[in-house]
Amino acid sequence: MALYNWFYDYISPIFGYIMLAIYKFVGGVGGYGLALILFTILARTITLPTTISQQRGMAKQQRLAPKIRRIQERYAGNQQKIQEETQALYQREGYNPMSAGCLPMLIQMPIIIGLFGVMYNPLRYALGLSVDEISIIQELFVKFAEASPEEAISSLIKKGSERYYPMYIIQHFDLFKDSLAGKVSTETIGAISEFVAEKKFEIFGLQLGVKPNFKEFNRYWIIPILSGLTSFAQTFIMQAQQKKMNPSMAKAPGNGCMTVFMPLMSVYFTFLFPAGIGVYWIVSNIYSTVQSYLMKKFRGPQVEIAKLMVKETIERRSRENSLKQTADYTENK
Repeated sequence: MALYNWFYDYISPIFGYIMLAIYKFVGGVGGYGLALILFTILARTITLPTTISQQRGMAKQQRLAPKIRRIQERYAGNQQKIQEETQALYQREGYNPMSAGCLPMLIQMPIIIGLFGVMYNPLRYALGLSVDEISIIQELFVKFAEASPEEAISSLIKKGSERYYPMYIIQHFDLFKDSLAGKVSTETIGAISEFVAEKKFEIFGLQLGVKPNFKEFNRYWIIPILSGLTSFAQTFIMQAQQKKMNPSMAKAPGNGCMTVFMPLMSVYFTFLFPAGIGVYWIVSNIYSTVQSYLMKKFRGPQVEIAKLMVKETIERRSRENSLKQTADYTENK
């Protein structure tokens, strides 16, 4: 939790200023929703090198698979020796198993956490309000909500929901704005009013600050549904690509479970967070699906393995030439 908070507190402002710049550029056309989509695409593009690294890692893994099988057959029954020889093989080949597994995802996690902070605070990263102004507005909103006779508003103020307040303020601003008179500048009130009136915090008629309700079927269910479908497409294409690179994966019993489990988890999480987080999730899934398809088409397993074989051949010949030159030098000396 401490690490999460560190990323949230220190990475979010960096992304926030980028989001603010994007919103100022496109806000008049598509509002915060369009800015959020463009920002998600930008963020995922930044992590593209880790995906390429993962692709190369899987190609290297496939190239080493026959050697690993021979080690396993030679030292069958001696697990310690198998591990030692496998690690020695990895060291000789310059291969890091993490490059084909969790490392690329771990690199993306700080970006995802930072994005959450950006999406939770449109007052700061869309309207550009100062921290002091936002603090005053939030304090007034808490007092307003606690005194509200409407349970839908009073229930928003609870422990652990503080980071959602900027979105709740946007969502209920028309009811709340009279409480700001004389407390903040008329320019600030006007800016927020215009932001709300022009539906800048909506996308396709959906309020980005509203959380889909699992118990109440309504139009906001489109967010979890699209999240699940796009997650399924992403998982299906990625697994198909991995199986092509490593046919033995087709027999792994966990693959079918992952194809179902990941979309279900995606649906579950989008019910836990406001719709803006779900939009990020959907766009991210679509981006990853298209990226996987293009990489399969232009940087597929055969291409990566062919490049790897060429590289290994060049390195082997370079070593052979170095040894030959050393031998000739020693002989002539």
